[in-house]
Amino acid sequence: MGFLAGKRILLTGLLSNRSIAYGIAQACKREGAELAFTYVGERFKDRITEFATEFGRTVFQRDRSRR
Repeated sequence: MGFLAGKRILLTGLLSNRSIAYGIAQACKREGAELAFTYVGERFKDRITEFATEFGRTVFQRDRSRR
């Protein structure tokens, strides 16, 4: 059990397996965190869902209509 066990983390900015967010997701998963991912727009939905499946986690669409 890692030092993030029982913690929930929302990750943004995951667009490829070469992004910093991907490395952070790997480290958080290794340390036992529960992960959730966000995406903006339908264009990225499939890509982010694929990554989330790899980590066995949840995906949310961000609402950019309110800033």
